[in-house]
Parts: sequence; C-alpha cells; structure tokens
Amino acid sequence: MMPTLVLVALTVLFLAGCDSLPRDSAGALNRVRGGELRVGVADNPPWVRFEGGRVTGLEPELIDAWAKGLGAAVTWRSGAEAELIEALHRREIDVLAAGLDSKTPYKSKLGLTQPYIEVEDRYGTEKKHVLAVTPGESALLFSLDRFLAAQDKAMLRRRAQQAQQEIAQP
Repeated sequence: MMPTLVLVALTVLFLAGCDSLPRDSAGALNRVRGGELRVGVADNPPWVRFEGGRVTGLEPELIDAWAKGLGAAVTWRSGAEAELIEALHRREIDVLAAGLDSKTPYKSKLGLTQPYIEVEDRYGTEKKHVLAVTPGESALLFSLDRFLAAQDKAMLRRRAQQAQQEIAQP
C-alpha cells in the first residue's frame, strides 16, 4: 500500500510541474500574441526577396499568415544572414527567414523548425527548408512548427518550383 501511495504522490507532483509545456525561456510566444513579431530576413530568392521596399517570397508569406493567426503585427528587419543569427541570440528578433535548409552550418546555434518543404535546388540537390527561432523559445518554435505542418505541402512545393524557374529565366 505504501509504495502505491508514494507512486501516486510522485505522479501528482510531476504532473503539477508540467502545467504548460512547451515553455519559452523568455516568454516570446506570450509577448508576440496580440503584439509584435520581429522577423529577420536575408535576401535569398525565391525564399526571401526584396522588391520595391517590400519583403516578398514564400517564407515571408508563411510568416505573415502565422502572425495573423497569433494576432501579431510583423516588423521586418533585413540584413546579412550571419548578422541576423547574432540578432536572434541577442533576442532582437524572434524568427529568421533566409531560405535556410536543415543542413545550415548554424543549426547548432538556432532553434530550427521541422522542414516545411523539400525541393531540389538548381543543382538537383534535395533541400529541406526550415525557419529559425531564438534558441530556447520552445513554445514559439512549437507554434510555428504546428502552423507549418498544417500547410498544403504539394501547393508549397509547386509555388517554390515555379518561383525557382522564374528566377532561373533571364
């Protein structure tokens, strides 16, 4: 009887500590909901492009849709990929869109989403594209991953392939 009571007590204590997982180390998802989503973007067509002072491409479109679902306004910050990765670490931005793939050399320094699309690059190499978030912001990453998993992969692949072809044409 005593071991059963101890097991029940330990289970209750364990579950009490798991009130809201996953958690963000700095509360990014709670701050973003109904507030501001700060996104770093590095020019990498067709994933991210700068056209006429606007940020366009598949990744900014996905981020805009995700932010809308969170009730967040997006603030874009352009820069070089390495500069924006440092900005993620300093918590100056929440998400990085730069046409990254799952083999990015920065993967040990970033919180990467699950691949949201797999497409061949212009050299015929299969690439698994990801977005990045500030390391330790698990709830933010989980929210973005759930959003990306719900997207129509076939439609995303067609759009990405079409955009790649447009860029390859002179």
